[in-house]
Amino acid sequence: MSLERYVENAWLRREPTSAQEIADQLGIVNRSMSDATVEAISDDLRFYTTFNAILALANTALRASGYRTTNQQGHHARTLETLEYTIGADSKLIRKLIVFSKKRNAASYDSAGSVSDQELRDILDTEANLQHAVESWLRKTHPELLPSNL
Repeated sequence: MSLERYVENAWLRREPTSAQEIADQLGIVNRSMSDATVEAISDDLRFYTTFNAILALANTALRASGYRTTNQQGHHARTLETLEYTIGADSKLIRKLIVFSKKRNAASYDSAGSVSDQELRDILDTEANLQHAVESWLRKTHPELLPSNL
């Protein structure tokens, strides 16, 4: 599979990006992670907002590569999957992110209080590592798209 195969399957479309769009995506990441540090809110909501940061990071890499997801069912999972083709994420990380997505959905729609302390720590650590990886990848492969503060 490749990003071009995703285009052939109508899961992605080619679309150029801009430095402003990348800055905006990274702004979403920063806002989400600022919200995730608020210990006065529920662990469910902290998990949810951390997952949103992860999704924005995956979207940042995808947009920097010149692609956008189509609005089909499952487009969030597809966005996460594309990390393999953008930053070279391994399949273990992709599977972990898909598990986080399912947990986020369960915490959002099925039952309150379902996120454990360990699950929250795990997603927070994963987000920090992914953010570092995406920012390093941007510096190496698309420096023209980087905000001046990175």
